[in-house]
Order: sequence, then C-alpha cells, then structure tokens
Amino acid sequence: MRKTVASFLASLLFVGLVSAEEKIMVAAAANVSAVAADLGAAFSAKYPGYRAEFTFGASGALVTQMLNGSPAEVLLSADTAFPQKLVDAGAAAGPVKVYAFGSLILLSTKKLDFSKGLAVLAEPSVVQFANSNPETAPYGRAAEEALKKASLFDSVKAKLVTAQNVTQALQFTLSGADAGFVNKSALRSKDVLPYDNEGVNWIEIDPRLYSPIAQGFVVTKSALARPAVAAFADFLLSPEAKAVFLSFGYAAP
Repeated sequence: MRKTVASFLASLLFVGLVSAEEKIMVAAAANVSAVAADLGAAFSAKYPGYRAEFTFGASGALVTQMLNGSPAEVLLSADTAFPQKLVDAGAAAGPVKVYAFGSLILLSTKKLDFSKGLAVLAEPSVVQFANSNPETAPYGRAAEEALKKASLFDSVKAKLVTAQNVTQALQFTLSGADAGFVNKSALRSKDVLPYDNEGVNWIEIDPRLYSPIAQGFVVTKSALARPAVAAFADFLLSPEAKAVFLSFGYAAP
C-alpha cells in the first residue's frame, strides 16, 4: 500500500514538473524540422524549465499565418526577407538576426550520373524532379536561381513538380520523383540515410550559383517581455546552437 501511495505521489510530482515547463511557440521553416529535436534538447539543457514547441512550414506561409493571428512567438525563417516583413508590419522587433546559413543539394533515390552536375536533370532518365515553391520557400528560390545561372531552367522546367515547402519536396523525391532539390540537413533524416552517398545519390549545389541562404529569426513584439522567449533568442546565437546547426551541415553566421 505504501509503495502504491509513494508511486502515486511521485507521478503527481512528475506531472507537476512537466506542467511547470514553460513553452516557447516557434514557427520554423521546413528545413529546420530535421534539426528541431536536437536544437530543442540543447535549449532545454541550457535553460532547464523552458521548452521550444515547433510548428513547420514554408517561410512565406508562416509569415502570413503570423500576420493573421498565429500564436507563434518566434519565427525561424529560411531567409531574412520574410522575417523582415514582420518587422516592417510592426509585428516583430528588428533587426533580423542570422542564426545559420543553409546548403542546397540535389538528391535522388536512384544512381544518377551526377558527374554531369545539374545537367543530369536534362537526361532522359530524369522524367520528374521536385522543387519547393520559390515564391514562399527560400530553398526553392535558391534552386531556381541555380538552374537559371546554369542556363538549364528553360530546358528542364517541363519536368518540374512543385512542392509547398522543402519538406514536401523531400517527400516527392523519396516517393516517386527522379530527383529533388532539398536542404543538406535532410541527409540526417532516417528516411534519407540509405541514400547518403555523395556523388551517387546526391551532390551539393555550387554555392556560387545561388544567393547565400542566410536564415534569420525575429521575435514578435507581444512576446518580447517573456524571459523564456528572450532566453530562446539568446540561445539561437549561442555556441551550443551553432554546434547543432554545424552538425547538420549548416554554416555558422
């Protein structure tokens, strides 16, 4: 009986500790989904009692949601232009701060002749390739820019399958498309690990072909006074956060 009572009291204490955990609502670009678990764990280790709760989507779509009443307190975008829109609208405090630089890869579940570089997309063996919407997804914008600089866009655009965000582009790549433009951090995903063979299943896109993917964040003005949110903002620029991003193939600011 005593053990039962003790177990019950212990469970109440555990529930009390969990409920006391303070959440930060974070809207994050789809590419951050691969990093979120490690990033959240590092944050909670540095600031016990605080927990980041993530929702994911295309950066442009997240901005629209936040301007229309989304409860998100922090935006982790895949660029700096979309968070700047929140600043310009008076919904977030500036300036936009860069937390990481992203890298773009072309991925395939097949063994393509990647020695041809981006020109492999013009091969008859590639019937479809996936890319995220360049209007709302910065990685999609970078991929389109790379194709145009390589003078390939017009010749391959008929093969293009457009995804809402880079995570969906990855899903298309894994489920049917012959290739797809995705974030390099996706290589850490368990679904992608069987294809983590550089030069066989993927190549990194020459960064000279697209504008740097500077990923920026802002805090909403309504959340500025919350110590938990301030702690998360500080954490994003900390050595601990940089180490997480570096381990997933990002570059540090």
